[in-house]
Amino acid sequence: MALSQLVEEDVQLSLLAASGNAGLAAAMLAERFGLDLQYAENVLEQGYGLLIPRLATSQAREALPLLAALGLRVAIQPVDAMPPDEYCDVSVRLAKAKYAPKLIATLQKMMGLEQLTVQSFGGPQGLVVPALSLARAEWLWSALRQLPGVFASLSEHQAAQYDLFAETELDQANFTAVKDYLRLLGCEAGGFGDAVACGLDLRSIERIMVRFPDLGLFAVNQAFQRYEVLVIGKGALSTQEFADLMTTRPVARALAPRQLMQSLPLKLDYWLTRMATSQFMADYDSIGIHTVARLVRAPNLAA
Repeated sequence: MALSQLVEEDVQLSLLAASGNAGLAAAMLAERFGLDLQYAENVLEQGYGLLIPRLATSQAREALPLLAALGLRVAIQPVDAMPPDEYCDVSVRLAKAKYAPKLIATLQKMMGLEQLTVQSFGGPQGLVVPALSLARAEWLWSALRQLPGVFASLSEHQAAQYDLFAETELDQANFTAVKDYLRLLGCEAGGFGDAVACGLDLRSIERIMVRFPDLGLFAVNQAFQRYEVLVIGKGALSTQEFADLMTTRPVARALAPRQLMQSLPLKLDYWLTRMATSQFMADYDSIGIHTVARLVRAPNLAA
């Protein structure tokens, strides 16, 4: 047996993100692993970097529950490896144009972003600040959420999933071509709202865009999506039952039962996350009301 197989290999622990009581965590790390207290405090304050330079693999694995309890996310790596790149994107949106000046000034100061306008925050996923370290992304996300009229969302690259959409509805021939190509990638067409396909990784999206550059296809990170829910039918409910249910919603209160049916499709909910949209539609379906979801592609930012 080789000597290397008789000796347990040492590893290092790299910090990916820190939350909770940093002072308590630093003290426990210093006591448990013999780290210099100031060094531990510096790494935790940064929220990212080499945490424990060397320890046995078994020790590293045994330490994971304690580190998790301290609010630390870590990676076990070979000694002298570079800390892993765990990048994140942050989506930034505006509720109204009147909130733009403060947001633009904040992004310029915090991130050095120049030449931003109100239009920079439009589109189906707002302004995306890409490829930040997890710690820096959380720092930006936390700061932006304190601003009035600003919505900020965070997505880690490793966990990100994308849905594929088309600027205009695809004709049958083009849809069939896209659907066939999706199958070659191990994906299915449709799946949620008005998406052409759902739950794709970034590599698959890039391949689709190269294959179909002229169809107006675009991808939106699921974490950054916002939807509107429209009622399209009353199902098995009577007109009066349907009207009674709909009058609980502000958009329908001023309409008589006959007007209500003539006004379909009726937008009931707006600016919902993907998860909230699914829940709302399930709630409507449980009482027999037919709904559809549509991606909000161009938010109205009028002041």
